[in-house]
Amino acid sequence: MIRRLVPLLLAALAAGAPIALPAATPAAPVGVGDLAPDFTLADQDGRRHTLSVERGKRAVVLVFYRGHW
Repeated sequence: MIRRLVPLLLAALAAGAPIALPAATPAAPVGVGDLAPDFTLADQDGRRHTLSVERGKRAVVLVFYRGHW
């Protein structure tokens, strides 16, 4: 999707047109005990994993690292 937007943004900038991107809709927070919404992410080896496929087979731990090492 980004690759399709770049030429349009560059053309709009060259023409002097104002650019307005759609606002992202915030997701509802997940409460304690709620099921997490389905998602697909790549692991450190590039393999893709989908929560709905893994759910019930093994424990799923999602970790977000903050900062630099």
